[in-house]
Amino acid sequence: MLSRMTLLAGAAEVVITPPVGTWLEGYGGKTSGSAGVHDDLHARALALDDGATQAAIVACDLIGIDRRMTARVRELAAEATGIPGANIMVTATHTHQGPELLRRDRDEGIFDMTSRLIAGAVAAAHGRRRPVAVKAGRGSVDTVSQNRRDPEGPIGDALEVLLFDSPDPRDGAVAAVVNFACHATVLYRNNDYISADYPGAAVRTVQQVLGGAPVLFLQGACGDVNPLWTSQEFSEVERVGSIVGAEAARRLQELRPLGIGQHVWNIRWDEVLDVPVKTGELVEPRLRVASRTVAVPLRKLPPPEEYDGHLRELQARAGALPPADVAARRALTAAISRLRNERGVAQWLRGGGGTLHPEVQAIGLGDGVALLALPGEFFAETAQRIRQDSGIRRLSIACYANHHVFYVVPEHEFGRGGYEPGVSILDETAEATIRQAAVELLAGVVAGG
Repeated sequence: MLSRMTLLAGAAEVVITPPVGTWLEGYGGKTSGSAGVHDDLHARALALDDGATQAAIVACDLIGIDRRMTARVRELAAEATGIPGANIMVTATHTHQGPELLRRDRDEGIFDMTSRLIAGAVAAAHGRRRPVAVKAGRGSVDTVSQNRRDPEGPIGDALEVLLFDSPDPRDGAVAAVVNFACHATVLYRNNDYISADYPGAAVRTVQQVLGGAPVLFLQGACGDVNPLWTSQEFSEVERVGSIVGAEAARRLQELRPLGIGQHVWNIRWDEVLDVPVKTGELVEPRLRVASRTVAVPLRKLPPPEEYDGHLRELQARAGALPPADVAARRALTAAISRLRNERGVAQWLRGGGGTLHPEVQAIGLGDGVALLALPGEFFAETAQRIRQDSGIRRLSIACYANHHVFYVVPEHEFGRGGYEPGVSILDETAEATIRQAAVELLAGVVAGG
């Protein structure tokens, strides 16, 4: 049995599926509301308390979380639990088959209902706290995704897992956290059914193995990473999700003996031998939470009509290319995509300028173990650099968290064109500013690297 238990944890999951007929967010171009529910959407919450600090993490099957929803969830959850609002991390799995909640003209009734349900999940988790051991591990999945801007680009194949386990193995796990980076877009815009996409299937796979404990899926830096599929249908949702979930379930099960011990009969010697656990680590819990708002400039763009002539010129050049000139066609396609989308942003920003103040948040769980919340869609490269610069051994990075500022693009990627730089509302300096703030925050909540 474990000798030291210094952390209390509780977990809960709540269905947040909106009514049938609700318009779905993602892709655009929908001509009608949802036609039904294929699988329910959930908010899965984890409440933590080490006696000095309380915190909570909640993962929601939504496309994103804006600052207004975060503020409302924090207000309601803090009132119900006493957890400081600033210590509550609200994240999204980035499914494109959930309700429209990021739009300016969103349904306020669904917004209020969803906020209350998410806060209720935090309150339920807080009420179920009991002693746990924290165990951290890592796996890898490199067969279900590809960089969608460059086939040779990074994907972030690491799969980080955290297990909040009972000190008595007979009691089962309290909760698990799975962190993986890949767009939740196995399903396409022609789907009219509400679904959590592959993250929901991954969670179901883990729960079948782990015994039903709530599993939080934290979506990573997948701004330039898409799933592989044979068809964009629900059968592929299950296939891709089961691959991710099976690797997570394996790693979580391998962590179970940490702090408890595992043994084997040696028949020749007629002895029971102790066998060390060869994966993961047992974490000495110590909660620390920090957050910071970061000033990042909005883009300053020409009037929308100034794009029209340039777009016509590029489209004419593309039309005149010989079919065999693949490299030139790809370069022009990327430039056209950027300008076409940038034109829409210019119209939305009405000239641009000004500053946004998104939140970056970090939760330290113990020496060398932390969670980081980033406020939008980040590239795999950004996550790699944060991990490298922070030097933290076990770092889970949750994007689409607390605030949604859409794509945060590395400066050098703007010149390469394409969709993501085109739709970004932040200027070229934003990614480096947020990345540096993340590294500094992490240094303050984690010791031991």
